[in-house]
Amino acid sequence: MLFDDWYTDTMDVYRTVKSTVGHITRESRQKVNDTAIPCRVYDTQLQGGNPQNTAAVDRKTDKLACPVDTDLKTDDLIIVHRGALVGGGTDERYTAGKPQYFYDPVGMDVTGLSHMEVGLFADNIVN
Repeated sequence: MLFDDWYTDTMDVYRTVKSTVGHITRESRQKVNDTAIPCRVYDTQLQGGNPQNTAAVDRKTDKLACPVDTDLKTDDLIIVHRGALVGGGTDERYTAGKPQYFYDPVGMDVTGLSHMEVGLFADNIVN
């Protein structure tokens, strides 16, 4: 399909789930996917170091495209393995925004244009 060769990265998705043991409820992140999900990070907008009262914060927002059937929800933790499908790179940690679905305009998956886009947010404290 059209987007198959466009994906250069892979990602792992982690979701916060609650578990109760006795009378204690705990939240933990659990991996959602069994295999690496193909994706592509694009449209990076760096904001650089931003001094705060206690520490500088390095902020950036990116967009991510992935297959339309990907199990991804707002606030999921995403670890993107940059360049994993084209020889490797670095890992980046993001929080997912609300997914936006784009379906094939013909009504079937004829053109290969079906995909999902999601805004990503990275907020790192600079030492």
